Amino acid sequence: MSTTILSSHGTHTPLSVSDLPLVIHHGDLHAHWSEAARSKGFDLIARVQDRLHVALRCQPCGGVHVARHSVLMTAQPLCPHCIEARWHATAIAAGLTWLGRDTAHRHYGRYRLPCGHTARRQFTFVERVASGAVSARCETCLVHREEEEALRFGWARLHRDPQGNPAYRLYRHSCGHEQRIARANLQWGQCDCAGCGQSWTAKPSFIYLLDIRHPGTRRHYLKVGYSSRPVKRHRHQLGLPKDALVEVLRVVAMPTGHDACTREKAAHARLKRDHPQALVPHPEYADLMNVVSEIYRPDALSILHETLDRIEAAISDAARTRNPDHLSTPSRTAGGSDPEAAPDDPEARTPAASVPLVPAPPYPHRIPRPIAAARDRHPILRRHWGLTG
Repeated sequence: MSTTILSSHGTHTPLSVSDLPLVIHHGDLHAHWSEAARSKGFDLIARVQDRLHVALRCQPCGGVHVARHSVLMTAQPLCPHCIEARWHATAIAAGLTWLGRDTAHRHYGRYRLPCGHTARRQFTFVERVASGAVSARCETCLVHREEEEALRFGWARLHRDPQGNPAYRLYRHSCGHEQRIARANLQWGQCDCAGCGQSWTAKPSFIYLLDIRHPGTRRHYLKVGYSSRPVKRHRHQLGLPKDALVEVLRVVAMPTGHDACTREKAAHARLKRDHPQALVPHPEYADLMNVVSEIYRPDALSILHETLDRIEAAISDAARTRNPDHLSTPSRTAGGSDPEAAPDDPEARTPAASVPLVPAPPYPHRIPRPIAAARDRHPILRRHWGLTG
């Protein structure tokens, strides 16, 4: 064998794509190989490397590359020089500068963006940029914009969402509290710090479990949601008929509205994924209430209780981690810790009410009557005799 440099158009600079210089393999160049190469736009030059490979010169561009003779005989060889020339032309059409292929992945190339930063992009994505379907966004410039947006409202951008949601980022407030926030909300300042804020985000809240029945149609549903006032939620915001019967089966105290919102949404996503049969389709209850999701079958009661058990345990663990003395302090779900009760409210100091299902909302001016207490009711329900069980 001998070492020979093969190049296009008689030049002496080897083409990097064709892995030159090439070792010539002294074997026969069969006539039908040459004929197949010409029919497919190539000239057969020599057998190289071993008995299985041949060197082909592209007739349109003159570039030389190596291919297996089986590919030449059974398929259409592709000229890597023509392909790279197309990538280069596509980059120019997209307003980018071609810097070469990405050595880590064969479907990616390296480009210089109009802003001056470099990036790796898929070749098909650059084709879409060239066609005007999308734009070649720069991640570095995006991070700088997000940092400036955050600073306008007293936040510092830390990094992308640790939970992997592309619409969210992790920020640190000027008070030191770290929080996941949707970037679209932060752009307009529609967010509040769950550590030092004054809105529902930072105030105590509850995740509730409702039992909803409609005697007229004999429909029976369960609903899980969050609210700082669960009773007000089903009385004034669900749009239920007057003859609907509602019972608050359970509430779980949450330290902030932000925690309640986050854990409630995660719980619904998990239930939808793991127990799709428990969800009620929206058309089935669209005429009964003005919500579009988060309604479950009565058979899912045990599953919903297990979900709330996990949330309650997670909140307790988080509070214990933040405050080691948490075990020695009364629980938020114990009597006397009602976040809604005023100090001089006599109803807040009476035992929790346990009553049968009643219409919700009640008729105006009807004075509720307290009934026997139940130990497992949350203090927030004590102020609403006749409305919850």
